[in-house]
Amino acid sequence: MLIFVGNRIRMKRVIDLHAIGERIQFNDARERTNGQRSEATLSLGPGNKGPGAHIHIGQDEGFKVNSGKLIVTIGKKEVTLGPGESAVIRSGEAHNFRNASDTERVEADFWYEPALHIEWMLQSMGDTAMERGGDWHKVPPLAAMHLLWKMRMEYRLAGMPFWLQDALFGFASLLARLTGAHKLWPLPPDLR
Repeated sequence: MLIFVGNRIRMKRVIDLHAIGERIQFNDARERTNGQRSEATLSLGPGNKGPGAHIHIGQDEGFKVNSGKLIVTIGKKEVTLGPGESAVIRSGEAHNFRNASDTERVEADFWYEPALHIEWMLQSMGDTAMERGGDWHKVPPLAAMHLLWKMRMEYRLAGMPFWLQDALFGFASLLARLTGAHKLWPLPPDLR
């Protein structure tokens, strides 16, 4: 559940998607750094992957592996990280990640800087995914496209021209408003 206190967001800290073996646990970095940094621990089950290739606009992201092996793809370059190894993805770089093993979990710390709204986006969609069976694929598409439209200044899908995302998600956002699907996740005041 998300709670807004002024422009500050307070939220649940754990996304536990048991159906797909993924867990994200945020710490209090957002509060400690006054919104400058968001930090979490990610756990991916054997053979699991994170989101498809995406781009953060105006925000760097980093990973540090605690156990197992994580494959991070940045642009066309693939890097395998083991315990103690890290990677930084700069703003504007297309990237994705996945567990390198089909037999063991990978645990990694990750961060975003500045924090912006990614933690809120993940937690909002994650809460719904948990309520609907613990799988990202259970998130309602129209509401997700509305959210992507609202987040377009921070988060983009890689591999699809921005103008096409603007047209597709802008139209979906209009439909979401007409059908009420936009009410699923209350927007932070500065995204309204």
